[in-house]
Amino acid sequence: MKGCFSLIIKTIIAVLVFFGLLHLGVIDFIKEKISQTPSQEQMLEKTKDIIDLSNIDDEYTIDKNIKFFKNRMIIAEHNASGQKMIMIEPSKEDILTKEDIRNENLQSKIEQAVNKYKYKIIKFDKVEVVKRGEFYGINQTIPYAKIKAEISNLPIKDMEGIVGSARLENGKDIIIISINEAGKYSQIITDSFFKNVK
Repeated sequence: MKGCFSLIIKTIIAVLVFFGLLHLGVIDFIKEKISQTPSQEQMLEKTKDIIDLSNIDDEYTIDKNIKFFKNRMIIAEHNASGQKMIMIEPSKEDILTKEDIRNENLQSKIEQAVNKYKYKIIKFDKVEVVKRGEFYGINQTIPYAKIKAEISNLPIKDMEGIVGSARLENGKDIIIISINEAGKYSQIITDSFFKNVK
């Protein structure tokens, strides 16, 4: 009898909370925000001023198109693996160029960039350049550095991937990052994505 009475009270409270939220317009606000989530077609259109992603395969989804510390950032995800492909249009021309990737001072250049932002969102405890290479994408050969990183303020502690740079037709450099949890990074996924980016 006591359990039944408790269930009735909880049900009444839940109904009152629902109608209270409905009356205050919270439910309509939530529905409106959910319906405003942009479609992939809208995301593709919003990114065209930087880069053309209209030919990417269905196995990739464009997640975000945001401003990040005055830099424009586009984030795509490989649906099956969770690997992220990030394209950054820097606000300053000299953040990371093709020449920097090929330069012997790359490790210190990456450390400077990491130290600049290390307390803002992600805290990198260590970033290490493991090797260098090149792949074809965005209608050009893109030099890259394979990196390993240790992060202290996220659930995933060890990441690996690449950092590269490409030069767009307008003469601007765009920073290319492809990253996943350590042991799960795939260069094949990176190549497959960027070969269809124009």
